[in-house]
Amino acid sequence: MSHVYIVGVDMIRFGRYPERTVPNLAAEAALLALDDADLTIADIQALYCGNVYEARTMVGQRLLAEIGQTGIPVTNVANACATGATAFRDAWTSVLAGVYDLVLAVGVEQMGKGLLGGGAGVSPEGFIGSASNPAMFAQIGVEHTRKYGTTFEQFAKISVKNHFHSTMNPKSMYRKEASLDEVMSSEMISYPNTKLMCSVNVDGAAAAVLASEAAVERLGLTDRAVKIRASAMTSNPYQERGTALPDFSSATRLAAAQVYESAGVGPEDLDLVELHDCFATAEMVHYENLGLCADGEAGKLVDEGVTRLGGRIPVNVSGGLLSKGHPLGATGIANVYEVCTHLRDRAGARQVPGARLGLTHVVGGGYDLGTACAVHILERR
Repeated sequence: MSHVYIVGVDMIRFGRYPERTVPNLAAEAALLALDDADLTIADIQALYCGNVYEARTMVGQRLLAEIGQTGIPVTNVANACATGATAFRDAWTSVLAGVYDLVLAVGVEQMGKGLLGGGAGVSPEGFIGSASNPAMFAQIGVEHTRKYGTTFEQFAKISVKNHFHSTMNPKSMYRKEASLDEVMSSEMISYPNTKLMCSVNVDGAAAAVLASEAAVERLGLTDRAVKIRASAMTSNPYQERGTALPDFSSATRLAAAQVYESAGVGPEDLDLVELHDCFATAEMVHYENLGLCADGEAGKLVDEGVTRLGGRIPVNVSGGLLSKGHPLGATGIANVYEVCTHLRDRAGARQVPGARLGLTHVVGGGYDLGTACAVHILERR
């Protein structure tokens, strides 16, 4: 089977840009990715654009109005936090199927400040107690503590790690370390997640140019190509008790099993991971969901520094959503950018030495919305 490659990828620095429009942010990221591939929009055969809050406004077409309307087909995608990864996967599928040789995937979001996921009322059974994302991921953390004895301090150490990593990432919203005491004593949002253990609402955009193997050879792009070794996407499988107490981990576990089987590798073969740390509690459970350790051992991974830069399997070396920021539609492709940067040896001070295989993961949804999860394994060519 022929493979699909990433030949151009980039992102704008995540931050707040109230004076700009969503298509304008997307246009900047698209041009950066095209420049990285030494291509122009005239070379692109299709566009896949991910955005949540303005999904009805044909963001992809408005993006092309800023960088060049060439008449190509445009697919606009919205899939909660997995929006960017969905656009990326759709682009991958179209090239893998042989429909196109060169396609562009863009993810973009302009976020307000404040709480996400509120306003939907109280869950019928009262297990979660609120429809807000902080409450849902608080429940996930408390359940992990009940089952495995995970401590408040262990959850907080994840935030300390990711804030440290962000100091080396020029495209991160925040580039400031936070001590364990600062993380644990910051404003409590929903126990065990304090304010510094919650992802940052920011504006952002990221883009990737995907190419067939034939296009890579024809255009002489082998020096910058990163192979998409495997891709998997899932939704929640039916579980009898899921109507009362949803299992937010199921979609990730299913996607992880599929992507490892497709790639012919296991979690022990990975050199780095960019996963969906929308809250510190989420990163903790995803260590286990992605098979980075056995169930109940995630806290031990944190204590031993296994997931820190320099550890056995560095996680969220970009600073993660906790510090880099979480513009919903852009996050999935921003994760791809981070892993590609390491596979190309271009990550500077945060470089994972000798990185050859990396995994990206995003999962979005909610207890009453369903779940979308996308996992990709990328490989140095």
